[in-house]
Amino acid sequence: MSLAPPDIDLRKAFWPNHHDLFLNLCSTVAWDDRMKARKTASFGVAYNYSQITYPKTEMHPELTPLCAEISESLGFTLNNCLLNFYSDGSSSMGFHSDTAEELSPGTGVATLSLGATRTITYKHKRDRETQYSYSLESGDLLYMSNEVQIDWLHAILKEAGAGPRISVTLRSIIS
Repeated sequence: MSLAPPDIDLRKAFWPNHHDLFLNLCSTVAWDDRMKARKTASFGVAYNYSQITYPKTEMHPELTPLCAEISESLGFTLNNCLLNFYSDGSSSMGFHSDTAEELSPGTGVATLSLGATRTITYKHKRDRETQYSYSLESGDLLYMSNEVQIDWLHAILKEAGAGPRISVTLRSIIS
């Protein structure tokens, strides 16, 4: 008997101006290329991610209304925005769980998908045969509570033919 799917909150077509935001971020963000599999950028309070330290940086002006809308929707204030830029289908993120140590109590990680549609795959930590996949289209918002991170790993696997995508991951980090 397989396990029930992860208790995620997937809101389809959450951000109506997704195309304009994608184009703006592609052309205005100074991307960090220290990661092999994708490019990154961080805005807001300082954040340590995958052995890379991102200093405190002013929030990108195009992300300010997005942070406000998602904060209102989730019921807590977001103060960091990490962008992951996947240039094509060969850009990926392996199976992992986000740590909650730096997150404000009772919060999780929100991700707005921009650009090409990609698939997020979940694999249970104990029963690794149990997997669930969800299509993330441009403008979709995915929220994962800390409880999801405790039991599940997630990944953006390689997808031949996929176009460029940005994942806008938002957190409330204890500062």
